[in-house]
Amino acid sequence: MTGSGTSSEFEAITRRLYEVVSAPSGERDWESVRDLYHPRATLVRTGVDEEGVPFVLAMTLDEYIDNVAELLKHTDFSETEICQDVTVFGNVARLVSVYEFHSHSPEATRQGRGVNFFNLVNEGHGWKIMNIVWDNEREGISLSAARFLERSQEVPLSTTQN
Repeated sequence: MTGSGTSSEFEAITRRLYEVVSAPSGERDWESVRDLYHPRATLVRTGVDEEGVPFVLAMTLDEYIDNVAELLKHTDFSETEICQDVTVFGNVARLVSVYEFHSHSPEATRQGRGVNFFNLVNEGHGWKIMNIVWDNEREGISLSAARFLERSQEVPLSTTQN
């Protein structure tokens, strides 16, 4: 079976992921999305530290779940997808998901936007996330300047097949 995929399939995947991470602390049902991931999936957080030095944190799904549980232990957090763009070639899909986030903790309230880059594979039983790499806007990088919003607004929530 070759992978074709429809935009609704990919939208359902990202919707489930954003719903889980947006649940109240202690109520995130990670088991409900485990089936979306390939067993060898990786999740990669990128950014810059307090001194402006770039960092990369590559995690397994279990490491990611532990990391997020600790980071958001006392935080109300939500992420909402703004737009997505998908390209499918055979059994491989590249999905770009632009999101906005809001967080509120006793220490701070934050909001912003970022982008998730997904690679998905289809082994004949549906699309599975092989990896996700993400970064957030900050001084010096913006989704608008990188033309993510412009590109995605032209073809919102589209699926391109080659």
